[in-house]
Amino acid sequence: MPSTRFWSSRFAFILTSAAFAIGLGNIWRFPYIAGENGGGAFLLMYILLVLVVGIPLLTIELALGRMAGITPLVGFYRLTGKRVTNLVGWLGILGNFLIMWFYVMVLAWILVYFGESLTGELARKTAEELPAHFGAITGNLPLIIGLNFGILFLTWLVVRRGLQQGLERYSRYMMIGLMTMLLGLTIWAATLDGAMEAYRWYLTPDFSRLSPKTLVLGMGQMCFSVGVGMGISFVFGSYTGRAEHLLSSAAWIAGLDTLIAIIAGLMIFPILFTFGLSPEAGPNLVFISLASVFGQWSFGGVLGAIFFLLLFFSGFTSLIASVQGLKDTVHDRFGWSESSSLLVIVGSIFLGSVPVVFSFADPPWQVAGRTVFTAVDTLASTIMLPLSALLLGLMAAYIIGYNRLRDNLDAGTVSGKIGNRARWLVAIVLPIALVLIFLSGFWSGH
Repeated sequence: MPSTRFWSSRFAFILTSAAFAIGLGNIWRFPYIAGENGGGAFLLMYILLVLVVGIPLLTIELALGRMAGITPLVGFYRLTGKRVTNLVGWLGILGNFLIMWFYVMVLAWILVYFGESLTGELARKTAEELPAHFGAITGNLPLIIGLNFGILFLTWLVVRRGLQQGLERYSRYMMIGLMTMLLGLTIWAATLDGAMEAYRWYLTPDFSRLSPKTLVLGMGQMCFSVGVGMGISFVFGSYTGRAEHLLSSAAWIAGLDTLIAIIAGLMIFPILFTFGLSPEAGPNLVFISLASVFGQWSFGGVLGAIFFLLLFFSGFTSLIASVQGLKDTVHDRFGWSESSSLLVIVGSIFLGSVPVVFSFADPPWQVAGRTVFTAVDTLASTIMLPLSALLLGLMAAYIIGYNRLRDNLDAGTVSGKIGNRARWLVAIVLPIALVLIFLSGFWSGH
């Protein structure tokens, strides 16, 4: 059952794909990883990784989707003639599916903080009370489960309208809102007392902080932020016609994704430096460190509400894009109707999110000595997706072959043909980089 779904325009393709890539990892995860790894040195290394690994790998995944003309659970068989290669599609799609189990939960936490910012409840908490308050929110199981249901219901309302009237349309609105709020907060942060000190720290490379571990962290962050190995870029490639120049489109998508991550640091670090907070606060950077800052201004409730709404928009665009891709993948693989496929995906994500929420119960639900949340995150983020990206790169180089890939990539351009210039990159550099990502993810998860 070949796909009949197509983007309405090149602009819609780039903006929607960027909306998928721009998620919580850009505004929540990237700043604290940069903070933990030396600021400017990590930033420079990250940009180089995007250029050398991220854009080529994203281009390859989009090209494979366009070559297949259908979603990955059947697309790899169409490309290779070997059913076993569909396992690569299953790895990425299932990994993305598992991530949505806890992704929707984090969005629920953000909604709670957004509501408490509006009502002033968050501003009334002292810095000492915030860690316990965060624990109380995550432990309010009925509230979080109810919000999960509400978020997924909104997702269903958007995706059921179809690719162009649903995902494209709402991603455009939310991206405009996201960028407006992000730029507004960044301009405001530039007026703070600690802004110049923060910029010097953030933008001045300290190469003594770089290490093999930092390189591996950067590669992992880059792969997950740009959105490769999850199957969704393959799906988006299947929506694309041969007139599209995929290399330039991938550069725009990865460039927008990286730009948002960099700007997020320009917004967050001046706030932290102004109030003497550590830029190396780790995952608690948003829910505890920044929350404590917003409570110290008379207008902090408004700023906090804008910030958490920004954070929600960035995550919700990734959620609806993932559900769109998962729905179409199920539709193509099993032949179910569009509406039935969507209900199965949304319902399954909700059911899967419940045991993840119970990771914060007392006592927490566990699997093999770990909370369900930790187990699912480890399995998906550090094993399945890196392995999917590795196999994707190896398959493109050594099974599908560079010549077929090159011919597809050169479609849609006259002056920008890559010819044989990228053969060494596809055959040598990408496989080595992806092996490092996979091994680091595997060993860090054990």
